[in-house]
Amino acid sequence: MKPSVPGSARRLHELPDCDEARCWHSAPKVIKCYYLSAPSGIIRAVQKLYCYVDETGQDAASNIFVVVAVVNDQEQERLRQALTDIEHLAGIGHGKWHKSLSARRLRYLTLVFERNLGREEIFFGSYPKPLPYFFPLLDVLERAIKIKAVPPYTARVFVDGIDRKKAAELTNALRLRGVSLELVRSRRDESEPLIRLADRWAGCIRGALSGHPEEQAVFERALGTDYMRRIKAKTP
Repeated sequence: MKPSVPGSARRLHELPDCDEARCWHSAPKVIKCYYLSAPSGIIRAVQKLYCYVDETGQDAASNIFVVVAVVNDQEQERLRQALTDIEHLAGIGHGKWHKSLSARRLRYLTLVFERNLGREEIFFGSYPKPLPYFFPLLDVLERAIKIKAVPPYTARVFVDGIDRKKAAELTNALRLRGVSLELVRSRRDESEPLIRLADRWAGCIRGALSGHPEEQAVFERALGTDYMRRIKAKTP
């Protein structure tokens, strides 16, 4: 049975492949968005994508940039809690990759992989330097979102430590490339388990590509399945 649209629903915006999108408040502080498809008239919920991004390689010791994006449409609090539980189990806490003991950070990624947290939601790209930091970030985000998106959709992007100017530039660049974007905001790894997940995979991938055998073992195990996906670098 097709869901009925309340008479109080107001037009939200035009979408390129539909007649109209409608949204209304279903409860205090809760907004649901729907897409009315023509000619079928079927109403579908707008997919909400959440993207968490971190990178490594801006330091002089690295000859590559590695960018990792975690892109999903799951219930966020449940995923955060599962990741936090693994942090406690591995003994890594909220520590960043480069500030954590090797055994603990590798144990964390192994548990995350074995429990399928982030499966088919981890995207990464590696880019040779010298290259402006902005391009790898834009490239991975654009392509990861378009892979995961099921129109109609909207994306929220959270980048570790990005400033307002860069956030505005990234917002404009993604929209110019056809990404349906709600916002780009800074989110610190100290307060966001999903940013920490991106940070740790970025550190592991950098180590693996630099020839470190322990990181290579974890990385190749994850890459050999559908757990993560490589975004092949394009020439800017």
